[in-house]
Amino acid sequence: MSKKEPEPRQIIDESPKRHPYGAKVGIILDVGDELGFNGEACLLVDDKSIVRISPLQDESQLGRQQPQKLDVYVEGFATAAEAEQKGLKLSLALLWEAVSRKHPLRLDYHTPRPCMVYDRTQESGSGCMATASATVVMNSSKMVELVNQIFSANIDVDEKLLVSMELFASARLETTERARFVGLVSSLEPLAQQETYEISELKQLVESFVDQLNTTSIPKDIKSSLNGRINGLKKESISQAIRRLVKEHFPENPDAVSTVEEAYDIRSKILHQGAFDADLAQKSNEIEDIIRQIYSRILKLELYVRPNQ
Repeated sequence: MSKKEPEPRQIIDESPKRHPYGAKVGIILDVGDELGFNGEACLLVDDKSIVRISPLQDESQLGRQQPQKLDVYVEGFATAAEAEQKGLKLSLALLWEAVSRKHPLRLDYHTPRPCMVYDRTQESGSGCMATASATVVMNSSKMVELVNQIFSANIDVDEKLLVSMELFASARLETTERARFVGLVSSLEPLAQQETYEISELKQLVESFVDQLNTTSIPKDIKSSLNGRINGLKKESISQAIRRLVKEHFPENPDAVSTVEEAYDIRSKILHQGAFDADLAQKSNEIEDIIRQIYSRILKLELYVRPNQ
């Protein structure tokens, strides 16, 4: 009788030197938004890596007065590069879970990227030496299903999409309506790729203007600033790029374009004039729904719909 082969997670758990690397992503949930389990949990994700969630506070002591902080680990990689890529995908998965369920979340990191790679065979570093066998299995949460959607999808992590979703998911944690609104609208900018106008007449006009500027006695620092702004005329504006982005994802819905245009105009007035709009809460909800749909269409995944909706 042949000996039963160990499960991949068991190999990772019991032979850390074979798969020494992992990645950690810190997250902060909104006040009162708790995951509903006590202590550390191991998520039964579809791929063969180990994903653990470890609260940094005792959830039973949180009440509804302070946000919950958690570290999420993904383990079981032979190289640091593999761990980093999986850590970025974990970051995207956590953001998608927050976007899809429409609850705020902030990534908590102080490194160039939102995930930190560590060697779990070393006692220093993250201090993460716990194993999956010591955790409580959590396999019934909607969170697991949404994380699995990203882990199972054959997608490369687009870091501009990651930045956009990070701005979006954390916007609702802002304490004022204006800050929330600005954060939501600003999350569109990383997705909007400004196109260069391939118009020879326009290029000649811009170059002629630059040549004329350089022959003037205008101070050098002002010339430098103007040169940059003039050359910027060769590209579409960021507002035009956002408008095109929305049209591409909502060709059947011109109202979405006008809603985003109005929101971007209000954002500019808030930032440059200190203005306030009486209907910001309603406009935040409208722009939030549009951006969630854009993420859904980019990732080709369906948004979570609550049973009573």
